[in-house]
Amino acid sequence: MAGGASPHDTAREPRDGEDGGARERREGDGRPRGRRDGDGAQAIHTVMFWNLHVVGFERADGDDTRWRLQRDLVRERAPSVLMAAECWCWDLDDRALFEDARRELGMDGVLFEAKTGCHQAIFWRRDAVLLDSEAQPHELVQWHGFGSVVLRLPGRRGPVRFTVAHLDPYSPTSRLIESDRLRGVLGRDTVTPTVLAMDANTVPPGDPEPDWSKVPAHRLGNHMPPGRTTADRTPVERLLSAGDTVLLNDVAAHFGDRRPTFAEHGSKEPPRRIDLFLLSGGLLPSTVAYRVVEDRRLDPSGGPVASDHHPVEIDLRS
Repeated sequence: MAGGASPHDTAREPRDGEDGGARERREGDGRPRGRRDGDGAQAIHTVMFWNLHVVGFERADGDDTRWRLQRDLVRERAPSVLMAAECWCWDLDDRALFEDARRELGMDGVLFEAKTGCHQAIFWRRDAVLLDSEAQPHELVQWHGFGSVVLRLPGRRGPVRFTVAHLDPYSPTSRLIESDRLRGVLGRDTVTPTVLAMDANTVPPGDPEPDWSKVPAHRLGNHMPPGRTTADRTPVERLLSAGDTVLLNDVAAHFGDRRPTFAEHGSKEPPRRIDLFLLSGGLLPSTVAYRVVEDRRLDPSGGPVASDHHPVEIDLRS
């Protein structure tokens, strides 16, 4: 184990072939069932990625309001695997906030401590088996870094690697370097099928150009390299392909759902899709659904919002 990793004991309608009915079934307590596809033979494992915003700072100051919104939403959706970014302050007091999250979610997990303090975590249901865990060494990290676990999920024949990453919010140059590090680790020749979930802090190829007209001039450079007036998509492009060779697959694009995942309410930053699931090719046939989670707790007209990012989910068939 390296770099601070430590393991501890409304969406769009589905297309043909997607398991929409399984996603909607609920037990009496409001949590999804241990879901099965139409023939009852294979389990459906939901994987969620969520940027938790400033909840760690708020909890450190004694305010659990936003955390309760997040906790309840995750409990209701009951993912098999949860990958989280912006786990601020989760390292403090012997990882008190991380341990509290693990306990309240009823999941095992690993916290990947970042040298920036903007930590990341991966949680999994206790019927999964942890086979390995590693983090990018701090000496090689440009900004927040990334971390991985290898899990054996119930019903799946082989293990799956889950990697969480959070690219630099301020520099297209740094994002490209970070992307190249990820590409080296998670490329086509990786033996273990891989799910990469990340806050890319840039839009992927094929998505509409965001409206940058209200962004202050000193922040435009966060999104555009020198001499350009459009978003730099290169960091994601280099993860998706090398020439004509496909490396990873953009799941949302595969399902034709390019809706924004980020919208900072009251900000001059434009809505855009920066929360991404990228999968190695071997997993794509068993990926039966992708969703941007829509929920009243993410609606600013209804009071405090759970986050400025929507959770995104995929369903994997065993």
